[in-house]
Amino acid sequence: MENSANVSERNIENSKTICAKVKEEADDEVRDILEKARAARDRILEEAKKEVFEKKNAMLKESDNEIERIKERVYSNLHLENSRAILEEKNEFAKEVLKKVNDRAQNFRSNGEYPVFLKKAVIEGVGIIDDAETEVLYSSKDSSIIDNVFIKDVEEKSTAEFKKISLEFKKSDFGDIGVIVQARSGRRIYDNRFSARLKRAHDEIYMSLLKEVFF
Repeated sequence: MENSANVSERNIENSKTICAKVKEEADDEVRDILEKARAARDRILEEAKKEVFEKKNAMLKESDNEIERIKERVYSNLHLENSRAILEEKNEFAKEVLKKVNDRAQNFRSNGEYPVFLKKAVIEGVGIIDDAETEVLYSSKDSSIIDNVFIKDVEEKSTAEFKKISLEFKKSDFGDIGVIVQARSGRRIYDNRFSARLKRAHDEIYMSLLKEVFF
């Protein structure tokens, strides 16, 4: 029969073995936990780095896009300002040309071709009014031109081109070259003075000037 001293010694040995086993298992578990924690930490750090990198790239991309938008706005504004400046320059040019045309037209009265122009202006107006009784208003500055010979010639040419027309010439107080032709009843009127002709053709002449010089 085993004595109590031997039993006690064996129990102590067993306890040491158990403790050692428990400690070993605990150490293994701690190492496993630590390894998993490190792996989790590394994964989290890697994901965080990736997220930071993606956010950084997204921010850089958005920044680049914003820079491009700003550049486009700047270029658009510059183009708009440049176009506005060019358009203003074109407008001034066209206005100056039309003013010179009008000024030269006023001097046309002293030209030998002016009576021919005046007859054509009357006949053109007569054809547009197309009334048997027609009035022709002319400038007092043209009194030396609108004589009996002039009136007879216009009446003959108007009758030959259109029909028998009774023309009444009346002196008016306007100074522009050309005439105003109207039905004696007042139902129709055709302003065939140069200023009115220029106004009617203004847009066409204006665009023609711009295209010819600037395009």
